[in-house]
Amino acid sequence: MSDINDLLSRIDGALAAVKEKAQRTQQQQLQEYLERGKLLKEYEKVQAKIVEITKPRLEAFAKRSGDRVSITPSFSETRRSAQFEFRSPKAYITLSFSVAPDQELKNVVLEYNLKVVPVVWKFNSHAEFSTPISTPDYAALTKWLDDRIIEFVELYIHINESEIYDKAEYVEDPVAKVKFPKFAAGATLDHAGQTYFFIDNSTKADFAKQKGIV
Repeated sequence: MSDINDLLSRIDGALAAVKEKAQRTQQQQLQEYLERGKLLKEYEKVQAKIVEITKPRLEAFAKRSGDRVSITPSFSETRRSAQFEFRSPKAYITLSFSVAPDQELKNVVLEYNLKVVPVVWKFNSHAEFSTPISTPDYAALTKWLDDRIIEFVELYIHINESEIYDKAEYVEDPVAKVKFPKFAAGATLDHAGQTYFFIDNSTKADFAKQKGIV
């Protein structure tokens, strides 16, 4: 029969094992915390570069949109986003771009989210671009962003096409005698203090020949 000391020894051993397990868990959690901190610093560098790339493009997009759009930026610890709200007589349109890391802090993810109400047009409501934080592909990221902006512009034009043509300033090709929106001119030529608009370069060339312009 074991004595009381053996029992106490076994109790102490069990408590020591629990303590050791708790210490290992704490060390593991500390290591994970420190590692996540390092990964966050790397992400922040990549995020700053992405903002440097995307900001002028989104600003140019907003400038071209004029008073048809209002913009709301948003910031959090790891996410940055910009929401564009478009005023259109045909639909309620909100478009947002955001950048954030994935849960494991291995990749940086750009998101494109589009909402159009009523839903009577076909469009992509969501798209993502992901690139490793350790080796970000900025060229592919830039192309993806530009493609999404153009994709939206084409949709917006499709939704509001009749209004765009109704409000357009019309001009006439002096050779073909065809009227068309100024924004659709295929060529222009300044002559004698006046700007002429043409449907394409062939009528521009004919006009230049008629006027003796080299």
